[in-house]
Amino acid sequence: MNLTRYPRLVDLLAAEYVLGTLRGAARRRFQRYADQDASIRTAIDAWQRHLAPMAELAEPRMPPAAVWEAIERRLGLRAAREAARPRSGAATPARPSRGLVDNLAFWRGWAIGATALAAIAVVVAVRALLPAASVPTAPTPAPTIAQKPAPSVSHVAVLNSTDARPVMLLAWDEGRSTMTLQPLGKVDVPPGRTMELWGIPANGHPVSLGLLPDSATGTVTAGQQKPENYEALAVSIEAPGGSPDHHAPSGPVVLTGKLLPVS
Repeated sequence: MNLTRYPRLVDLLAAEYVLGTLRGAARRRFQRYADQDASIRTAIDAWQRHLAPMAELAEPRMPPAAVWEAIERRLGLRAAREAARPRSGAATPARPSRGLVDNLAFWRGWAIGATALAAIAVVVAVRALLPAASVPTAPTPAPTIAQKPAPSVSHVAVLNSTDARPVMLLAWDEGRSTMTLQPLGKVDVPPGRTMELWGIPANGHPVSLGLLPDSATGTVTAGQQKPENYEALAVSIEAPGGSPDHHAPSGPVVLTGKLLPVS
C-alpha cells in the first residue's frame, strides 16, 4: 500500500504512533513504512514536536504501585536487589551507583510526563486534524482590509455522553465566528428531534449557541458569541426549532464537555 497517496491517513497514523495508541502489528507495519519513506518520518517528527512540550501543562498523576513493580522486573532491579541483600552474618557490600537507565526515579518521572502528555493531546491534535487549524506550508501575503480573518482555532471541546464516552469534537474559530464539528462516536438523535448547543458560563444561565446537524459533522455559525465567555459546552435534545427558552434546555442534556483554549 502506498500510504503517501493518503496524506490525511498518514497524519492520523503518525499521531497515534507518537501518542502510543497505535500498537501491535499495526505499529510495526507503520514503523516499516516510516523507515522507507521520508515523508512519513516527517509526519512523525511533526507530531513529536507538537506534543513534546505539552507535558508541562497538565497536572501529573502517580501511576499505581504495580507499574513500578513491572518496571523493576523488566529492568532486573528486583532480582538484583534480592541478590545484593546481605545474608545473615555476611558483611554488607557497598552499594554500586546506578546509571540513568537503572534509576527508578528516572522511569517514574518519564511515566508521569507521558500521562500528562496524553491528558492534553486532544487539544494539540485539533491543530493538525482540522483544516481550520492547519499551518500553511508556503508564505502567505500580507492581509488586506478586504480579506477575511485567517483561520485560527482558539478553543476546543470534547463533548462526552452521560457515561463518559467521547462523542463529538468541537473546534471554535473565533476569528471567523464558526464552530467546526467532528464526530468521535455514534450520535443518537431520536427521530423528529434535533440537537441544540449550549454555552455554560462560570456564572449565570446557559446560552443557546444554535442547532447542530444530526450528523455532528460540518461547520456552524457562532454569531456574536465569544468562546472566552463560557467554561463548558452542553448539547440537549430538543423539538424541531430548539428550546422555546433560549436560556435553558427543555429536553434532556446528553453531552457535556469543558471548553479549553488552544493557546
